[in-house]
Amino acid sequence: MPRKTTAPTHPARAWWPAEPATVGDAATLLAPDGKPAAGRDFAAGSGLALSLNVPAGRRLARVRLQLAAADASELTPEFPALVADSGPMAGKADAPWLWAGADWGQTRALVGLILDASPPTAGALVPARKTGARIRLFSSSNWLPLAPLDTLPAGTEQRFPAQCAARLMAEMLIEGDAAEKRTGVLIPGALTGRRIGLRFTRQPCLVSLAIGDDPPFFSPDGPLPAAALDVPGLARAANRYLGDHPDATAVPLQLRAANAELLRIVAFEAELEAPPRPATPPEPPVEPVDQPRQGEHEHLPAGPGASRIARLCSPQHAAAVQLAALPKNIALSSVALRLRPLAAQIVGRLSIHADSSAGPVETPLLAWALELAGAAPAAAWFRVRLPAPLNLPARPWWLVLTVTQGEALWYADENRPDTVTGSFFRKAGGPWLPLDEPGDMPWLQLQAGVLGPITTEG
Repeated sequence: MPRKTTAPTHPARAWWPAEPATVGDAATLLAPDGKPAAGRDFAAGSGLALSLNVPAGRRLARVRLQLAAADASELTPEFPALVADSGPMAGKADAPWLWAGADWGQTRALVGLILDASPPTAGALVPARKTGARIRLFSSSNWLPLAPLDTLPAGTEQRFPAQCAARLMAEMLIEGDAAEKRTGVLIPGALTGRRIGLRFTRQPCLVSLAIGDDPPFFSPDGPLPAAALDVPGLARAANRYLGDHPDATAVPLQLRAANAELLRIVAFEAELEAPPRPATPPEPPVEPVDQPRQGEHEHLPAGPGASRIARLCSPQHAAAVQLAALPKNIALSSVALRLRPLAAQIVGRLSIHADSSAGPVETPLLAWALELAGAAPAAAWFRVRLPAPLNLPARPWWLVLTVTQGEALWYADENRPDTVTGSFFRKAGGPWLPLDEPGDMPWLQLQAGVLGPITTEG
């Protein structure tokens, strides 16, 4: 019949002490030349292969990687070749523009623009109409409005936050009229255009960092600033690679930029996770608590195992057996009761008590939990080990069964053995009363496994 058992507990094993880091027990970031990359400048326009080296079997707890532009200084304005709606501007001092565009061949960090254009001479007014342009920049395969304002006035240089672009498109705007009065509002219209000046910086653009050929896990918008910029997500990405490649000790990194300007690896710091715990020998197998210990022998005869009369054990009914003192140097190791569980789960306890003139001494010498699972159609022997073999005092003793959940029948027999001096029951915490059947010498069927002589628990 299935039953619940509780494995014995063991003292907790002490963890091994943490060991200090040793030479070679650290993560390093190496440049293509095999030297540390931190504090050095690199061009990443064609991709820069870095190696994040991690000791075998280790993972990263934290990583700090910082990047910055090696030189974020501004350059003098440049005047690229233009194409307008009227055609290329090459060799022309001016031309009518509805729009004009420039392509400077590579992505660069743009910070200023000069639109050299004026109202058409025909119909010129005094003062002249206001003029400007709506600006679009081509970046990362998309046309985007200039930020933060896409409409700029013509004439003096206009400055704005650095933004990455490879091409520019300008739609000309001129002040409109309403009822022969100027509105002050710029609307699309033709201007006399001459040139467009652009101011760039030396900042790397569209920097990204990836593991090998994977998509980048770090790709900030805009140019790389002169102030150090932290790279998030590196520890997570590197640990994922190490998990997918258990034998790897180097994580391949690809650092890229959209132009050839120098970037600086400002700092690199890494902290490793604690080393794995050393292998510990397996715990000894847990011996079953419903089997006799090795070397046990029965202290009581098995008896005929009659099933005619039984005593109810429930939260309101307890039962006990009184036994004579065990011989010297004999220890009680297990007990077996002939029971029939009547409920799906029986929860209670077994306890051993010294004898007094009025019954068992209230405070037990030993008590331990008893759990049985599954109602049964017939009686069966249920053996339970004591938590440890017990040497009892040289005096009579009691074994008491107390049920706190469910019900069970404890079967009685006649012709009580000499070592069993009595069997008792009580109801609702009342006095212990002796069994009156079956026969003249009834006893609750009990077996006891003993060891002896012993000197240690086992």
